[in-house]
Amino acid sequence: MLLTSSLPEIQTLLSEPRDILLIGMSGIGKTLLSNYLNQSGAWRYVSIDAQIQGRHLRQQILDTFNAEVSKGAMLSKLQELGVLGLEKELCKDTLAPLTSYLGMPGDPDRGGIGFNEYARRQDLHQQAQRTAVEDLLRLEADQPVLADASGSFCELFTADDPAFAALKERYLIVSLREDNDLVENLIGRYVADPKPIYYPPALLSEYWVEYSAVTGSQDRDVDPKAFALWSYKKLVSVRRGKFAALAKHSDLSIPAADLQYA
Repeated sequence: MLLTSSLPEIQTLLSEPRDILLIGMSGIGKTLLSNYLNQSGAWRYVSIDAQIQGRHLRQQILDTFNAEVSKGAMLSKLQELGVLGLEKELCKDTLAPLTSYLGMPGDPDRGGIGFNEYARRQDLHQQAQRTAVEDLLRLEADQPVLADASGSFCELFTADDPAFAALKERYLIVSLREDNDLVENLIGRYVADPKPIYYPPALLSEYWVEYSAVTGSQDRDVDPKAFALWSYKKLVSVRRGKFAALAKHSDLSIPAADLQYA
């Protein structure tokens, strides 16, 4: 799918002299917009998710997968999923390695991991994401920078955060906004093709306790996929408010529903 938008705001961005940072919900179209803007290769493109996966959590991801491989016939499965290449290296053109590493909490027989381990990996992701975003402030490039923030950007940065203020000094902050129909579409796409999801620690604990109470399931009895979908729907609702608050302080806010695709 390619973006073919001719919105005046998008056309203006093509001649924008400042570095650009795109923010918005996961799956809302930030990467597609980046590809459209950078067809000429005039920008230095930076994906925060890719930086987290390929740089800041790379060794932890590889160590975890290689430990699984050593237990048995796991390598071929990871290769089929697009997580590892033939040399047991992370595949770079997909976020499957990061998604698989973060995993889902619950019954290990249904693909889950222990809640404490899940929470530990979430903490590592939080640290990696903050470092990757702060790296944008130190980035030196001989081309304009076009950066694509993670869908959990709103969980770590608020409008009154000094880091956000510093980002605004260097970057034109472009917010992609969602509507109700798009949110339903995002949920459906998450079911079909899960992406890396980060939960703030307090919210994760709250969801875990609430889901256990609602379903009567405890820890290792929890269905990982059922919990992931249940919690994702709640998380999306929370993030809409947080991204709306950030959009008020962005330099440009674009309704994602107005973007046209072919």
